[in-house]
Amino acid sequence: MTKITSAVVFDFDGTIVDTETPVYESWADTFRICGVEPVPLSIWLQDIGKADGSGLDVRAVLCEQLGVDAISAQVEELRRATCDKMLAEQTIREGVADWIHAAAQTGVPLAIASSSPSGWVRPHLARLGLDGHFPVVSCADPPIPGKPEPTVYLNACAELGVDPATAIAIEDSTHGVSAAIAAGMRCIAAPGPITKTMNFDHATLHVDSLGLASPTDWLS
Repeated sequence: MTKITSAVVFDFDGTIVDTETPVYESWADTFRICGVEPVPLSIWLQDIGKADGSGLDVRAVLCEQLGVDAISAQVEELRRATCDKMLAEQTIREGVADWIHAAAQTGVPLAIASSSPSGWVRPHLARLGLDGHFPVVSCADPPIPGKPEPTVYLNACAELGVDPATAIAIEDSTHGVSAAIAAGMRCIAAPGPITKTMNFDHATLHVDSLGLASPTDWLS
């Protein structure tokens, strides 16, 4: 890359760690346990990368299928326990550690830009031992809009004091790539198991794994 890179801004869910699979699979298992068909992945994908509550209301879908007004506390707890167990087994995705190390070696600052709330992102960063690497965590805490709006990326770049045009975003979803491009950034799309069928034609680079995108080609 010929353009100087001033910062690298990571999406969180599905990009640094695959939280997408546990969330979807735990809901799918819950639907099956309740005796109904899960939300198809094709429908679920329409909202991946957006802020919480801005799209599919999975609880409302389950209630409608069951003919009830609310999900019981037992079902909620079962779903949460299943998801938590799966999340605890997730480690950082391939290539992420290499990019963090390369950024530290070259003095390029890092940030997070996520459609999830900070109350979700920060504890996961701490669990993974990554919180010290990201001085800026820009999340879609109300009233900040989530992706595909570019606000979380623009806020991250502003807090770092860098021009978005010289920063790189790393994403795993179509909506995330759209947000980064709208912010004026270059964007590497490295989808995970859940998002790999999404459209990434608008990304600067699309790779099956971040491990296939050499940081030395970008951090200069």
